[in-house]
Amino acid sequence: MYVVVGVLALQVAAGHTDDRADQRGAIETVAAQPVGRLLVLVLAIGLLAHCGWRLYRAARGTPGDDDDAGSVLQRITQLSRGVVYAGFAYVALRIVVDAGGGSGGTSQKAASKALDLPGGTSLLVAIGVGVMAAGAWHLSKAFTRRFAKDLDLRGRSDLTRRGALTIGSIGFAGRGLVYIVAGGFLAHAALEHDPNETGLDQSLKRLAESGYGPNALRALAIGLFLFGVFRVVDGMLRREAALAYA
Repeated sequence: MYVVVGVLALQVAAGHTDDRADQRGAIETVAAQPVGRLLVLVLAIGLLAHCGWRLYRAARGTPGDDDDAGSVLQRITQLSRGVVYAGFAYVALRIVVDAGGGSGGTSQKAASKALDLPGGTSLLVAIGVGVMAAGAWHLSKAFTRRFAKDLDLRGRSDLTRRGALTIGSIGFAGRGLVYIVAGGFLAHAALEHDPNETGLDQSLKRLAESGYGPNALRALAIGLFLFGVFRVVDGMLRREAALAYA
């Protein structure tokens, strides 16, 4: 999905602002291809299965861990990921049955409702800051290369090792910077009480319109694309002992 989002972001940078440069746009792009609805249905089933795995991890916890702060944080992280993937699966299923194709605006509607709640502005600012903090954490992996400890690179060629580390570093940098941009726009939207600025799609389009221009968006798009490639490499090379932390 990150590969497709990266391609869509490149199209936005080239001036195709009608394209949705987010996860929904990626699913809609797949659905528009020959036998695309079948592929999206398979994707939805996979997303639901992944959601179930995340929720199971949240309920079970990490094997061998006590219920300390770190274990609780891991459970919360797995729960939040499960909810995110449930949302992706819901979008995919709606597109398959053509119940919400092209409707969009999900992030904006949610943000608008949140802003109408007591303390809604503070809540969205806090979420935006949290997204930015998550982005900084992902960005740090580009420099520390902590992801390498989960890869089984023993016996691999020097080219394979260098390639995996390079793609992973660029990919995590791109993902982290996108999180930071999206979180910053979310916090700004909350302070301005403007829900139309929320969501990955709007964040990337606003970035393309900013002083940094399309070049910054192209760099982020390449990072997202390579993060998608790294996820494939990660699935092929991940150590068995690290599968529980995937």
